[in-house]
Amino acid sequence: MDNLVDKAVLIDDSEIDLFIQRRFLEVFKFSNQLQTFVSAKLALDWLKSLEKELMPQLIFLDLNMPEIDGFGFLLNFAEIPESQRQHVRIVILTSSNSRSDLDKALAFKNVVHFITKPLKQSDLEVLKLKLAS
Repeated sequence: MDNLVDKAVLIDDSEIDLFIQRRFLEVFKFSNQLQTFVSAKLALDWLKSLEKELMPQLIFLDLNMPEIDGFGFLLNFAEIPESQRQHVRIVILTSSNSRSDLDKALAFKNVVHFITKPLKQSDLEVLKLKLAS
């Protein structure tokens, strides 16, 4: 798989999960640049500071995090001006396999896919097809 996106972001409070997911995405050459955050707040602060051209094309977001969880992130992300976030797609990457979490997450405009951990090559293949459409 050649680099699918130029810039991607991983948000997960587990440093172990971040390490594994980052390594996995690097092995499969998923993106040219990969930024990681251990909290939704740090990620939101960073995203809000970016110019439109510097926004990532894709965000992998965990739902179960302290302080601001994934849904809190999505609510705050929706407050970023539409012109700045319109091309950012969000993939939920979480340990939750709850149907209600899936439905709730997919109700957000920028959320395009839901993956239950652990991230697998088959997940990236499905995601590649979704992003291409």
